[in-house]
Amino acid sequence: MSERLAQSLLLGTLILLLVSGVQAEPPKDPIYVKTSTGWNAAYAHGNEYAEFRVIGNGAKLQDPYHILLQKGVGMMLSFVDKKELQNNTDLLSAHAQWEVDYWHQHASRVESNTRADLIGTRKDVKVTEIRVYNDKGAQLSSYLIGLAAKDGVFVLSVSPAKKDVDPSVKELVSSFKLVTRNLDAEETKRLSSEAKAQR
Repeated sequence: MSERLAQSLLLGTLILLLVSGVQAEPPKDPIYVKTSTGWNAAYAHGNEYAEFRVIGNGAKLQDPYHILLQKGVGMMLSFVDKKELQNNTDLLSAHAQWEVDYWHQHASRVESNTRADLIGTRKDVKVTEIRVYNDKGAQLSSYLIGLAAKDGVFVLSVSPAKKDVDPSVKELVSSFKLVTRNLDAEETKRLSSEAKAQR
């Protein structure tokens, strides 16, 4: 495993530990259905779930919350409860600020910028690029793709953030949507049937 990927997964694990420690009601583990072009995924919280597609036959599931998208590029899923976000009127901005504030406490320097070029005209999704530096100048970078939900924000964290990863982030954003239904056995069966039809 490359050092950069190890750093990315460490970053993801740190965020996951932070997020999992503050949730009132933890989401159910994500489910994945293999397709001819990659994976279809659904990640539930309460009576809603986030749906997205991972394109590319090289994508490998590490565990329910971590996916190796391609060589050297990892992704992590999480959910941040709105109780943790002080500004409930704009959950996406509040989530991005919450992440930046966390890293300001644990890094020498943090840079962030909104990547409106990766979301098109959508208002329910926000992409924030974050770069975190330690006191020796080493850098970790990631894209935080937030999807607003009723009770918080579904988050896909893709790392490292670099120009040749932008097309993958755009693909993820285009498929990342909120479904206001319970992810029960019947809904899971429907998603599985849809995925089979794509093969």
